[in-house]
Amino acid sequence: MNKAVKITLGLILVGSAVFAQSLTDARKAIDAEQYQKGKAILNSLTSSQPTNAENFFYLGNLYLTTSSIYIRPDYIDSAKTAFSKGITANAEYALNYVGLGAVELAKKGSPKANFDKAISLTKKKDHMTDLYIGRAYVNAPTPMISEGLVHLEKAKALNDKDAQLYLVLGDAYRTLQKNGEAFSAYRSAFDLDKTFLRSKVELGKINKMSKAFPEANEEFNSVIALDANYAPAYRELAETYYLWAWESKKEYADRMQKALQFYEKYMDLTDRSLDSRLRHADFLFLAKDFKSLEREANEMAKLDKVNPRVLRYLAYSAFENGNFASTAQALKEFISKVEPSRIIPQDYLYLGRAQMKDTTMFTEGMANITKAVELDSSNAVVMSEIGQSLYKAKKYVEAAKAYEIAIKNPERALLDYYWLGMSYYFTYGAQKAANLNPPKDLLVKADTAFSYLVQRSPTTQAGWQYRGRINRLMDDENDSQGLAVPFYERYVNLVTVEKPELAAKSSVGLIEAYNYLGSVAARKDGNNVKAKEYFDKVLALDPANVTATQAVKAIDGSK
Repeated sequence: MNKAVKITLGLILVGSAVFAQSLTDARKAIDAEQYQKGKAILNSLTSSQPTNAENFFYLGNLYLTTSSIYIRPDYIDSAKTAFSKGITANAEYALNYVGLGAVELAKKGSPKANFDKAISLTKKKDHMTDLYIGRAYVNAPTPMISEGLVHLEKAKALNDKDAQLYLVLGDAYRTLQKNGEAFSAYRSAFDLDKTFLRSKVELGKINKMSKAFPEANEEFNSVIALDANYAPAYRELAETYYLWAWESKKEYADRMQKALQFYEKYMDLTDRSLDSRLRHADFLFLAKDFKSLEREANEMAKLDKVNPRVLRYLAYSAFENGNFASTAQALKEFISKVEPSRIIPQDYLYLGRAQMKDTTMFTEGMANITKAVELDSSNAVVMSEIGQSLYKAKKYVEAAKAYEIAIKNPERALLDYYWLGMSYYFTYGAQKAANLNPPKDLLVKADTAFSYLVQRSPTTQAGWQYRGRINRLMDDENDSQGLAVPFYERYVNLVTVEKPELAAKSSVGLIEAYNYLGSVAARKDGNNVKAKEYFDKVLALDPANVTATQAVKAIDGSK
């Protein structure tokens, strides 16, 4: 009796295992973005049913689908291997040839030979070959929508009741930015199959992409009402709230928090594989949740200690959390392990910023940031912050180098030119004070920066004042040509005529300008009347001013 019971239970368990690993369950797991689970089922099926070509097709298709999501070029080779094994299992099964054609598209080759072979093996009323050829064209790294639509329309003519067909049609129209046609196609897909939740998710994505966030939110929640465990709806809600957060400063914190919560829910419903965690890390980085990102990166490192993207996120999160030494170490290791084509400008940017936190690595850090800016000029924005910290530390030479990079940013701030000019001005002054005979080229660079500043903002009085000071230094000390006169005159006119409300706060600057203008009028132009007018203005502001007092006495004594 006991033996019979054991045999019966054994048969039940075997039957349950086979049922749990059916192709239907694999496709359901993949649709729910439980990719690791789907892959495990398909690998089991291809092992237990080595002559079933269909299993190999869906395994290869899974590799192709996830290769772009997780940036895994090796998945394309895995897809090719799966399709080739499927052909070995059954050379008459058309879809594995479609798969090989899709691999060629992924490698930017020609799919024609494989697609033609697939069509030659297809029965006249079978629409699946054209459906998957159309899908391959639509989902190619460089989408070929017109070619895809030709095959999708052929598939539709053979079978206009397949919900999957309308999903791919929706993807094609959305790529063409024909959102009306895409919406209609996704709606048709759901109408044909009310269990096909992916189509409703795509409807919500159209609203999300159109910044109709309340409508997108409503659509995704309607999916959850139908199936509270459908993971993709939570991911889309997370991305919707992330984008929606930027629409309102008042709602930003609350919406961003909801975005993070929805993504955690998505992760709970998927398999938390390395691939899923990498996608989560992408989102955490965008949401600037660096504490969570560092925790996630460390969890990923337990699964794969050498994965380059894990190293990247370990580095990025460490920097944002103040661990600069770890950033530099992780990024150096990352850069040494990946192909040069996979290194992005931000990698050099984070490495350079981390290195510049160490005063002994300034030159190396600056070189890496410069490389990041050469690859993407918008990265120059960080140099404003770096330049300011260097300037405050009175490292004027380094500050000038930082601001030279900062102004390469297409969206640079005018204030960067002010600090660039100041950095060169004080570099000159520090070298002169140390009797190092600084080159006048430093003054030329400073004047160029202030010149740009006042061209763009003519009412910036400090710009005119410093142009006066700089040109005064560029002048011949023993035979002044009055190079600073036009700049000091412009400064005086600005704070006394154009903006007289500034005069009360600009007395020191006015005294400086009047004394210089009076001196040039007397010594260079020999115009004592004009000179005395300037010096009298100084004394009106500062009756005890030594320079003006002595000048007035000299002028009066010469009469």
